[in-house]
Amino acid sequence: MGQTQVYDACIVGAGPSGATCAWYLARAGKRVLLLEKRRFPRDKICGDAVCVGGQDHLRTMGVLQEIEAEKVGRWAEVGGMVAPSGAGFVGNSVAFSGRKLVIAVKRRILDEKIARASQRVGAELREESEFVGGTLDRARGMWTVRADSPEGPLAFEARSLVAADGAHSVVTRTLGIPTPPPDGICSRAYVKAGTHRFDADGVAFYTSDLIPGYAALFKEADGDLNYCVYIIPGGKAKVTDLRALHDKLLREHPYISRVVGTRAEVQRMNGAPLRLGGTVKTHYERMLVIGDAAGHIDPLTGEGIHTALEGGAIAAQELGAALDEKDVSERRLQRYERRWMKSFGNDFRWSARMARVYTRFPVFVDASARVMQKKGASVLYDWGRMMTGAAPKTGFFKPSMFMPILTEVAKMALQPGAAQPLWDSLGGA
Repeated sequence: MGQTQVYDACIVGAGPSGATCAWYLARAGKRVLLLEKRRFPRDKICGDAVCVGGQDHLRTMGVLQEIEAEKVGRWAEVGGMVAPSGAGFVGNSVAFSGRKLVIAVKRRILDEKIARASQRVGAELREESEFVGGTLDRARGMWTVRADSPEGPLAFEARSLVAADGAHSVVTRTLGIPTPPPDGICSRAYVKAGTHRFDADGVAFYTSDLIPGYAALFKEADGDLNYCVYIIPGGKAKVTDLRALHDKLLREHPYISRVVGTRAEVQRMNGAPLRLGGTVKTHYERMLVIGDAAGHIDPLTGEGIHTALEGGAIAAQELGAALDEKDVSERRLQRYERRWMKSFGNDFRWSARMARVYTRFPVFVDASARVMQKKGASVLYDWGRMMTGAAPKTGFFKPSMFMPILTEVAKMALQPGAAQPLWDSLGGA
């Protein structure tokens, strides 16, 4: 066993939530150990989309500036959605609003940049160090954390522990913390640049098989196309259907199959679990749970990067203050849970309601697409802000948004098929 070292915080998992937490704690002068079981650069199955809330943290850490300088991120300007009927709208919401809601960055690039940023402000990053156990000595107020590494077993002491190790959190399971299994899943396959015909930046596709989940095409900075399928609980699709639906949509969906084309070089599909909705307890004595381990993923969209960054920052602020106050009790750390609930957790509840509405009444998705076709980029922008967490989901129920959709539902009942399918209106582009 290696020599024991003492840290203010040991963070297990150097993904966006863990590395962001490390950055904020280290910048505040705390001694931080960041454990990552793999070596960077390493991949993560994801849609690669960073929404507005996450962009603000990346900018604070200097990471967004690096991404832009190195041209490894692609800002989404032209995008939209397609409903189950084929009605859809693609437009330039940035031209309307002046604000770019999403930037696509491959996770093998993004995760390493955040982790390296945390190193630059003083966090100690240990790659290829896999958490295998932890024990809290309550009398001393100290965690003993054990990890395996290529050099052999390691042991560290820390005044606090942060579990940031993903949907199948080894930390919570090893410590015997009751945690339900992940309830969603997503696929990803990159389509090689130059072999596809997709000329937008990002489009979401809703189908009767997937709702409330969806498929998405998102263009990366290098020209590769990120093709994802999200299965969200509540609809017809089960997690075991992922591969079949992923392949079926690629072959048969009128728009996806057309823009990907028959000559596309498509990477083998990979899948990753999603713990949705933030329904697990996230604070314990001298311990916090953040990111995917905490279920900080939107239950309507499957988006989790911006909430991981926000949750990591909130965790660092509350944990740092608790350490300064010498009160790292479960009761004191409850402030972390209250704050992330206020920031995005309450919106998750509305997302869950919207997922149920979409599942039971998919006609509302079609009606939304038809309203976009009639009113253009202004509606697309408002829809995009709510779907990316830049505005609360309660906006869907405001009269200015809900009444035009309700009116369109009524018109659809009288004039089925009146709206033009996306692939026809765009000439198959």
